Amino acid sequence: MYSNKLFLLFVVFAPFLLSSCSSWEKRAKPTSIEWVKFEEAQNLSVEDGKKILVHVYTDWCEYCKKLDDTVYPDSSVISSVSDLYHAVRLDAESDEILRFKNEEITMRQLARNLGVRSYPTILFIDTDGELLLQINGYMPVDDFKNMLAYIGEEAFTKTEFHEFAAQRSRR
Repeated sequence: MYSNKLFLLFVVFAPFLLSSCSSWEKRAKPTSIEWVKFEEAQNLSVEDGKKILVHVYTDWCEYCKKLDDTVYPDSSVISSVSDLYHAVRLDAESDEILRFKNEEITMRQLARNLGVRSYPTILFIDTDGELLLQINGYMPVDDFKNMLAYIGEEAFTKTEFHEFAAQRSRR
């Protein structure tokens, strides 16, 4: 008798338990930055209003590798990028063709058109595909986190970066 009741309870409540587990997985924090193709980032940006973060790099760039090894794996950087941006990697020496603002262009030419002259360069692009800010060179984790918040929270429309960073450090 008890085994039938237990089985019935299991059959009734198992779907609820399974659905709560799958929704927990969806809420789990990411463990790395999700890099997407440029076209996908543009489409997602229009849908959800997140800005696009573009990591412009070359294979030979030591500071690009340092950014990959020391900044991007930081859990708070991962969380901020996930919450505020769609992240794209752009090889400034690649002739791979992508679509930017509905035009086909190589990665190399897009980097040039956006004014990239050194590596790494981080570009922040709005939902219309307009460049908001370009950061040249390597930034340590704390500075990078401040920059992510500064652009993502649109503080750049109200204050200078050094003032914003100083206010955040006092919190």
